[in-house]
Amino acid sequence: MPAPIGEVLRVADILMKRVVADEYSPGLRLPAEVDLATEFGCGRSTVREALRHMASLNLVQSRRGSGAVVLDYRREGVLDLMPIWLEVGHFDHPLPVIVTEMLHMRAHLGCEAARLAALYAKPAALVQVRKMIEAADAVSDRPAEHSLRELDMFRALVQTSAIWPAAWLSNHFIRPMRDVNRMVAEQLGAVPPDWRAVMERLLDRIEKRDDKGAVEHLRAHFERVDRAISQQLEGLFVGDDKE
Repeated sequence: MPAPIGEVLRVADILMKRVVADEYSPGLRLPAEVDLATEFGCGRSTVREALRHMASLNLVQSRRGSGAVVLDYRREGVLDLMPIWLEVGHFDHPLPVIVTEMLHMRAHLGCEAARLAALYAKPAALVQVRKMIEAADAVSDRPAEHSLRELDMFRALVQTSAIWPAAWLSNHFIRPMRDVNRMVAEQLGAVPPDWRAVMERLLDRIEKRDDKGAVEHLRAHFERVDRAISQQLEGLFVGDDKE
């Protein structure tokens, strides 16, 4: 369903944070729509749309005669919850572990994008990816904007393969990652000075159908960059009750 806006977004955001912050525990029945509408000073239809959005994220489940019941978002949730979880959630592992695993997941998916493109992309489809590398490099002095363009570049790389289930998976990953990047990109500091050269060499390997070489090249880049990112992110949420 479309992302909520306006009053629906305001109500949904408050309720989602209550669930993720464990103010509403799994199995709890939420207050009736009329009571929530009174609390938030809005109409019942606004509350209903907010709850429908939460249901799409597996945060609540509507049961006939019982209203909306809170689900265990840790087991039932989706990636779209990641920005809110980082903001108000409680972590089951120390933050450095969470960061390391998130970076590992991002690197794995990036390398998979390179592999798929090397195996299946047509040369004409890669022309646009080179243009996206140039566009990202042009804003390398603005880390937040650069990081968003980099995410779009990797999504485009998957799309060049025309393996559409992989493209759908990348869409689900990149959407919340864009929000996370907005939260942390400025704290990560400067873009690596050789970023454009690294990505252009990656495209060279992809165009040569060298899938193994492309993956090895990109993995080495991620390992180098992610070591520095891990160190910078470790203290980002210090002071919050995250363990």
